[in-house]
Amino acid sequence: MQVLEGIKVIDFSKWLPGQFCGMTLGDFGADVIKVEDVKGDVTRGFTPERMPGMSYWHLMLNRNKRGITVNLKTPAGREVLLRLLKDADIFLEGFRPGYLKMLGLDYETVSKINPRLIYCSISGFGQEGKYRHMPSHDLNVIGLAGVAAQEDGTDISVPSVQVAALGSSLNAVSGILLALYARERTGKGQAVNIDLYSTAINTEITGISSVIGCKETGMPSFGRTASHYYSVYRTKDGRWLSIGTIEPKFWQKMCELINLPELQSRQFDFAHSAEIKQKLADAFAQKTQAEWLELIGRDEFCVTPIRTLREALDSDLTTEQSDMLLTKKEDFGEYTYVKTAVKLSDTAGQINRRAPYLGEHTQEVLLGLGYTTEEIAAMREKGEI
Repeated sequence: MQVLEGIKVIDFSKWLPGQFCGMTLGDFGADVIKVEDVKGDVTRGFTPERMPGMSYWHLMLNRNKRGITVNLKTPAGREVLLRLLKDADIFLEGFRPGYLKMLGLDYETVSKINPRLIYCSISGFGQEGKYRHMPSHDLNVIGLAGVAAQEDGTDISVPSVQVAALGSSLNAVSGILLALYARERTGKGQAVNIDLYSTAINTEITGISSVIGCKETGMPSFGRTASHYYSVYRTKDGRWLSIGTIEPKFWQKMCELINLPELQSRQFDFAHSAEIKQKLADAFAQKTQAEWLELIGRDEFCVTPIRTLREALDSDLTTEQSDMLLTKKEDFGEYTYVKTAVKLSDTAGQINRRAPYLGEHTQEVLLGLGYTTEEIAAMREKGEI
């Protein structure tokens, strides 16, 4: 048995935050019904495609879901969704605030026909306020939230990980599970509102504490740009090492390794951080990444290589230690999945179902809602599903 067996999720999301959330709930046994319009999610066509309409993105993020198509621009299509929601436990949506209200599918309306429903909305900037309708993607959000810039604004990065989007996915999972637990006590569902901007700000909690502290104490900023003991350094061959020597004992061992013992007492000398950083950069540039790793050997003091994603996937840390990849035979051939990172001893997450072809389970789901075969055929003919 899986922990979420018997929980019915209507996943009406189109992009990464909602798709990842629905995937996670499905991994732990929820019956996730993915609702798409008749043309399908845009992400089905993302490059690279495993086959037309089945991108690698879609296959990864929409596993463990059944898929149906519904045309919400028609009354019959909206009726299908309402029937689905009448006995659902969770509704997951990622539209701009107000859109579903125009269709009579907002929380206030739907909760009247199903008071136990947990209605989770994921948006860019929340359901209220003057920014609620602003279009955005992860990069826009982290730029506005200060995630992409160093403190002084002189260095900007485009992260390869969609921090706000994936963080919002995990916040949505947490919010949904909290609401499910609350429902066990009260018998009532509730609205769960997640927005990418709040998530981005929340992920900066340690940096924000430093900014506030430095402002109130008058101490100069010593965050990401100034922490010589918590940074990255280029090696002789153009590769990189990450240095996370926060603990003094680790800092001192590293200084011994690079033959700079005079820096051992200067770990927190932020007034001369630029000078110390340059000394470290010059030292690490004297050897290749492999040479440094050979010198480090089995010692442990938070000096590690920076790998490319392909190198990380090939490493034993990924394939053996964390056991994060699973290759399965599907009806179209083999496919490698990234497994859930949440590991439960008794009710583990599983990958039991590949992502659906467009509308693959429409007939099955609608028959379960009480529609007849003839009604389904007529609706399909009219473009309502």
